[in-house]
Amino acid sequence: MSDRRTLAIDATPLSGLDRLSRHLAFHGERQAVLAGNLANLDTPGFRPRDLEFKERFDRVVADGGVQRSMSFETETLTRDDEVPDADGNSVSLEGQMAHMDENNLQYRSIAELLSRRIGLLRYAANDGRG
Repeated sequence: MSDRRTLAIDATPLSGLDRLSRHLAFHGERQAVLAGNLANLDTPGFRPRDLEFKERFDRVVADGGVQRSMSFETETLTRDDEVPDADGNSVSLEGQMAHMDENNLQYRSIAELLSRRIGLLRYAANDGRG
């Protein structure tokens, strides 16, 4: 399943915030998918899923000048990182926990970056007075 969204970069002066918030939303969606894998740890025949995030920057020269857009796409993948058990389930508790920890770290890093960006805008909006 693929979900493609396009953000016109010139449409908003806060495109950097839009981009970071889209990354943040992706990591929230991915955490839900990974949690679903853990919930199906004992489901016979279950294969773990994951989300992949792709970002593409397009620059098109048209009559009105240069048009730029950023497209974001998430795709649901089925991953068989482990050899299936006798019941056909290929979910590894350790592997899923590692994926969740990695995703959590990326989420927190992006959230911190977004928070700092907003803080800089707030500082600028107040003419450097806090």
